[in-house]
Amino acid sequence: MERWIPETDFIEGDVIQWTEAVFASRRAKPRGRGKGKSVKIGERKVAAEVLSRDADGWVRLLVWRCIVTKDEQVGRTIEALKPETTVKRAAKTILRGKVERLPWVDESARHDVVASLRTT
Repeated sequence: MERWIPETDFIEGDVIQWTEAVFASRRAKPRGRGKGKSVKIGERKVAAEVLSRDADGWVRLLVWRCIVTKDEQVGRTIEALKPETTVKRAAKTILRGKVERLPWVDESARHDVVASLRTT
């Protein structure tokens, strides 16, 4: 059984899971007056390995699994992310989704990595 650890941050090499909102655009306003606003149509829970984390706040991830957890709009389907695909997300967006991570085989090695990141 997987044991997930609640986290406030994550590093390259972690396997994390979080919940993300899924949005779709509304139909455009009548008479072409501007664009419609995006509306939340559901949520999905994503588990992925952190491949890289850029200084500009972007994270590249390798999807392990994805499950649609809420489907709020009738007639709108939410696509689950396909396993073994690479996705890009903003770190702040991921952190908004109650991040959890799998423990490393050697947690002391992870602690050393985190400590070295703080000193640089």
